[in-house]
Amino acid sequence: MVDFTLSPRQKELREIALDFAIRKMIPSAEKSDRIADPAAAFDWDIVREASRLGLRTMTVPKVWGGEGADVLTCAMVGECLAYGDLGMGVAFDQTWKIMTMIAHLTTDEQRKRWMPLVVNDPTCVLAAAATEPMSGSDSILPYNHPDGGVRMTAVKKGDRWVLNGTKRYISNGGIAKVIYVMARTDLSKPPLESMSGFLLTDKTPGYKCTEVWDKLGQRCVQNGTLEFTNCEIPEEDRIGKPGQALIELGQLLTRFGSNIQAGATVLGVAQRCYDVSLQYARERVQSGVPIFEHQIQKTRLARMTMLLDAARNYLWYSAWGAGINPDVRVGSMSKVFASEASAKVAMDAFELWAATGYMKKNPIEKLLRDALSFIHSDGTNDVLTLKSGNFLGTIERNDPRWSQRVNEAAMGL
Repeated sequence: MVDFTLSPRQKELREIALDFAIRKMIPSAEKSDRIADPAAAFDWDIVREASRLGLRTMTVPKVWGGEGADVLTCAMVGECLAYGDLGMGVAFDQTWKIMTMIAHLTTDEQRKRWMPLVVNDPTCVLAAAATEPMSGSDSILPYNHPDGGVRMTAVKKGDRWVLNGTKRYISNGGIAKVIYVMARTDLSKPPLESMSGFLLTDKTPGYKCTEVWDKLGQRCVQNGTLEFTNCEIPEEDRIGKPGQALIELGQLLTRFGSNIQAGATVLGVAQRCYDVSLQYARERVQSGVPIFEHQIQKTRLARMTMLLDAARNYLWYSAWGAGINPDVRVGSMSKVFASEASAKVAMDAFELWAATGYMKKNPIEKLLRDALSFIHSDGTNDVLTLKSGNFLGTIERNDPRWSQRVNEAAMGL
């Protein structure tokens, strides 16, 4: 039986995160969103305060001083933080995800070296460098031929790996202090057999951020272009199984909850769209009554609630399953549904506010820009849907659902 009754600690974390989002993140984001230079918009004070509250280290194992949170708890807290600002919510969620990978893919010796770097520095956020100028969705579907996928190379020289290549659109790119990077160790082999993962710090020679992208939404977090030029990584900082990094990436998206947590963050944007719209509809008077009393607006708000509830329940069910029996299809599709539902909620809010919502001094304009980002973030929806379609299964003759008449119709009879 599925039971989404929250534990006392989950309730406490949600309350802490939502209070922090409203008191600190919303005022900060209103200012940062308007900063023209995308490299100057990140608010480090938010990170420091989140560290003090224990929110930055949600997925650090308890033995290392973290919360040891599961996917469902991260989804709940991530939604609350993104209620304050999606960009900063993503900064924390990326840190949680990569921390999860580090915790699962490293050896005891590696954890002893890397965990303190994350835990002891209140400004340490993490990044995963996978997407490249000519490689993105083909690593998710994937296109498993030597000529496709990641082109960054890792060449073994003695006890070190030398990395060369470019990563692009990387969340926390340029601000992350610990970076997980995927590189090909043999371009003659398909990506599923030739991709390895490495850990490095922002101080590693040969690594630098060369561009911070100016974006429509999520303006409070950096997406950077990362250049690796003869960047040497010691063998002891290669993590996971040799050549299996692409498979491990797939586990991050599904088993480790990356897609689910991504869907939860954008849902936080949609929830705020609804909340500010409900208030506006109750207080804005037209034709002698609050616009809430006009049937079209009351219906619009009711449908917004329906989408929010459906998306949240889908995400929570997927997160619950991630800890029991991971389902690749459900894990990805819950993110697709949540992001598309959130975009619809944001557009409905935009319609309700009318011309007032188009003005930058009002919240809907920013929230709409933010909501649109997750149609493509953490995996393009079209690609995730297509990938999930590969797991839809078949109805065989020995299945009680199998129909003779359907078979005959398919044969043209």
